[in-house]
Amino acid sequence: MIIEQLMPSKSPTMTEGTIVAWRIKPGDKVKVGDVIAELQTDKSVTEWESPDGGICAEIIIPAGDVALVNQVVAIFTTKAGEDIKEALTKAKAKNQKIAASISGAAPSVATPVATAPIAAPAPVAAKPSAPAALPKGVRISPVAAKVAAALGVDVRQVKGSGPDGRIVRRDVEAAAKSGSAKIGVAAGKPTKPKLKVLRPDGAGADVAMSPMRQIIGKRLLEAKTQIPHFYVSESIDAGALVAMREQINVLEGMNVTINDLIVRASALALRAHPKVNATFHGNSIKQYDSADISVAVAIPDGLITPIVTKAHAKSVKQIGEEVRALAKKAVEGKLQPAEFQGGSFTISNLGMFGISEFVAIINPPQVAILAVAGIKDEAVVKHGQLVAGKVMRVTLSADHRAVDGADAAAFLKTLRELLEAPATLLV
Repeated sequence: MIIEQLMPSKSPTMTEGTIVAWRIKPGDKVKVGDVIAELQTDKSVTEWESPDGGICAEIIIPAGDVALVNQVVAIFTTKAGEDIKEALTKAKAKNQKIAASISGAAPSVATPVATAPIAAPAPVAAKPSAPAALPKGVRISPVAAKVAAALGVDVRQVKGSGPDGRIVRRDVEAAAKSGSAKIGVAAGKPTKPKLKVLRPDGAGADVAMSPMRQIIGKRLLEAKTQIPHFYVSESIDAGALVAMREQINVLEGMNVTINDLIVRASALALRAHPKVNATFHGNSIKQYDSADISVAVAIPDGLITPIVTKAHAKSVKQIGEEVRALAKKAVEGKLQPAEFQGGSFTISNLGMFGISEFVAIINPPQVAILAVAGIKDEAVVKHGQLVAGKVMRVTLSADHRAVDGADAAAFLKTLRELLEAPATLLV
């Protein structure tokens, strides 16, 4: 019996995905639930568990290539040696028909994740290639290269366990855990990072848009053109906030960040202002009791927003641990759909870059997003005197269909009061 393995849809917006790596090869016996491949979807890299048992007879779409949803990527049989010639011909014809119905052409080949800014859509490259930063001759999967960059692993020192000695994600994670391939400098010789702005002239390059980048572009264009954004900004005296963070982190086992405190304060403010803690659905607005906060995390392929659920009911320590765990999974491409789909409010923090102020685009169907800038040493007036202070600016982008100016201003007022009296965040 012939069993066609079709490219699955891993999210409501997914139309195609990249087969990052096959975990099986022709001749392998597969049981229901076995992980047969790693897929890069429009959201993340996920493991594909086989819905069928059988014997892998043929892999039609190799690792590194893009497959459209419902295209045949592999053929299984229920007994060894079964003739698959006719099934293979039918599968290829089916794939061409699906491709033609969508774009009039066969699906393009994937390009590995790009870390350079993408200015505009460009033609997809004909063959996958290793990222430019990788040493020549290193065979590594795109997801493994991404994880290596995130974990600071020198891939030249990693032995691959994949097909033909290819380095796969598990090899990189093992090397990171053991510390045997850590990128670093000689002990006692710390170096100051240098600005990489001077370089020889070179040719430009077309960078293919990954499925995730295409979806990001589409959703943000829709959000910016269809949602009536308005913006409310506030300056926050962050002196007490910084001082309290330093005091908390004196305790062993504590590693609280300013962002953890902002998430906690936002959660409490959202409970007081449910109009901001909402999603817009055409003819209805859903207001939430729980503050499920999406935290924007930059990954090499774009941006993803893992969710801290019930943030209002968690301590600052719990929030911090959860945010770091989710961010690590996001960078490694291990987030599950339930960990990034949904959320009632989003925080985008660029404070680590030291910028003064920015505005963010709303993440639909949510009705608001908070943009957090860096804390700056500035002159401030206290008790009629000009003194040195620490100032942090935040900007709320709100959907005017669901939120009025007074609602946004009231939310920011509550947020400012909480952050300027940070002991309230520990209750």
